[in-house]
Amino acid sequence: MRNFVFVAALCAIFAMHSKAQNAGNSSVIADTLKAKTLEAVTVRGQRPLIEQRADGITFNVANLPSVAGSDGADILRKVPMLSVDVNGGVAMRGSSNIRVLIDGKPSEVYASSVADALKAIRGENIVKVEVITNPSAKYDAEGTDGVVNIITLKIRTDATNGNITGTLANRSESVMADIHNKHGKWLINADGFYQKYRNKNGAELERTTEQLRLFQKNESRQKGTYFFGGANILYSIDSLNTLSVGYRARRSPNKTSTVSENFTVADDEKIPLFRRNITTPMGNNGNSFNAGYNGTSRNGRQEFSALAMYAMFDGMSGYDMEQLQNEMIDYRENFKSNMRLQDFTFQGDYTNALNDHWKLEAGAKLTRRSMDSDSRFGIYNFDQREFMNDAARANHFSYLNNIYALYGSMNLKLKKWAIVTGVRYESTTLNAVFQDTSLRVPSYDNVIPQILVNRIVNEKTSLKLSYTARIARPYFGYLNPTVNRSDSLTAQYGNPYLRPELTNRYQLSLTRTDPKLFKDFALFFSDNRNSIETIRTAIPGGLFESTYRNVGKNQRVGLSATLTWKPAAKFTLSGTFTGQYVWLKSAALGISNSGLMRQLVINSSYKIGGGYSVDFYGFFDSKNLRLQGYRSGWKYYSMTINKKSKNERINLSLRLDAFLTPHTFLKEEVTSEAYHQVQTFRYQNQNIRLSVSFKLGKKEIKTPRMKQLDNAE
Repeated sequence: MRNFVFVAALCAIFAMHSKAQNAGNSSVIADTLKAKTLEAVTVRGQRPLIEQRADGITFNVANLPSVAGSDGADILRKVPMLSVDVNGGVAMRGSSNIRVLIDGKPSEVYASSVADALKAIRGENIVKVEVITNPSAKYDAEGTDGVVNIITLKIRTDATNGNITGTLANRSESVMADIHNKHGKWLINADGFYQKYRNKNGAELERTTEQLRLFQKNESRQKGTYFFGGANILYSIDSLNTLSVGYRARRSPNKTSTVSENFTVADDEKIPLFRRNITTPMGNNGNSFNAGYNGTSRNGRQEFSALAMYAMFDGMSGYDMEQLQNEMIDYRENFKSNMRLQDFTFQGDYTNALNDHWKLEAGAKLTRRSMDSDSRFGIYNFDQREFMNDAARANHFSYLNNIYALYGSMNLKLKKWAIVTGVRYESTTLNAVFQDTSLRVPSYDNVIPQILVNRIVNEKTSLKLSYTARIARPYFGYLNPTVNRSDSLTAQYGNPYLRPELTNRYQLSLTRTDPKLFKDFALFFSDNRNSIETIRTAIPGGLFESTYRNVGKNQRVGLSATLTWKPAAKFTLSGTFTGQYVWLKSAALGISNSGLMRQLVINSSYKIGGGYSVDFYGFFDSKNLRLQGYRSGWKYYSMTINKKSKNERINLSLRLDAFLTPHTFLKEEVTSEAYHQVQTFRYQNQNIRLSVSFKLGKKEIKTPRMKQLDNAE
């Protein structure tokens, strides 16, 4: 809103100035026009690639070549300061606690996870990405070390258009379509995506205790389908008030088949124990509804918005397992769990620009989330030839979580300074029932302060200092105490008494925006004294019990550096390096770990000409430290060759993921006084895919907001 007022004021000043100039110089201009005729006038409406804002940057995606078949994750990989791993996880300046919004709405409106929500957005429909490195108190205290707001294309004139994309790959096939219709005050958007996929992965594990050595080899095959889609209707009451309603659906059944071979090791020789054949069916069906209102005052200084969302998800997980010794089945077991999640959210936000220097923000939010899980285990009775219910292990677990939030924030803007300060209050009430027994889980309150001081050094450079406190509530899988024993070496269960993680984060950054070279350097320190850690305890027979506890102290100090170089209109090269030193410690367990973690992200885009363009992306990180060990780093890279037709209606792309390395290998090491374990994972990340995209309907003509006249003789 401030940008709009500022631009409007500039336009008014320019218009008055031009009027005065024209009054005194009209005869001069007339004589000049008679004497010389301009051969060409070029109007350029393109924004710079990166624009700086008080709390972050804006990345204008429209400046980059569009790629057929790309989605939201592909676009975020091009954005400075962000990194996106192979699974679609988003991180910013060393933190994965990132809040992703789509047109200002939470990503939960689109899907239950950020990675799935990014799949729901066509890359060609993204106009810009707002990267908020210092979120105000307006945003949730959970998962907001940074905020990413993806702005999509809007039709400005009455028209109907859309896109359809088909993709063939060695591990998947998919089709994606969207349609947009604007008629008068109505705007309707609809989209859908369907994919079939398959994967082949493997793992090897070796565990050593004082008494024995165990070895396990797993080979798995996964296949499944994925569908999501929905529609959104927006009605403009007038130029100042809009209403919107939307619906989205998701269906994702899949099945994994695993062969697990187990051995003892004596004198470096593997002695077979047994083999397990495990089939794991899973499914997740979701439906979500949302409605919103947005209103602006006639003077543009006040704005009110309200959003309500209701989502319900039905999940099914389980396994069928048979165990063989000497090729004879000696044990069979099955497990089935049905989970139901209902999530209701309502939030209201109010903004008032009191004058050119002060702006007030305030709001409230209610989140009510209920989760219900019913689990059953069956042991096969060979005499009766049927599965018998294991009543001792069957359970029912329900969890109710209510979050009440209030916030207030004040923005002060001076000539060389900008200060944003605020406070957010969140009250969390909990209720848990396990096997018909009510668990006494205490509720908690959190007061979250936030302050940002921005010093404008010059028109291109700014220096920012910020502090905030953040929380991270445990996921349902961390809470559910149901014991899963499908892995012959590990019994896995959750802990319903987990408390949220509490983190204090300090950050100092320097940002310089230049048309050819963007630079951002950030020094940060995070202090987490209630970290949730995976705790593995050895039990007789070389087995593990694995659960979660609030026993960790996690401190990190790091430096993040981003450079984006655009030497020419056709070429862009960007890279982000993040290094952080980590201290992990648990006084309760008497263990600690520390070390340096590093991550490098590079990407580039080049328009060759004739409709051709090439994109490259690389993601490389080092060891990821854990309290009881580490995980080796990911190495992922991708190259895309794109061809756009002359009329820009057909777009063809060939994408090569990890084309030089058929498999990615990760090693995870866990160490304690009682045992040592090394596990190596093999992932099938190589993917070669061909995508064809067609634009349908009327071609959209964008009206540029910024114009610059170039006079050529």
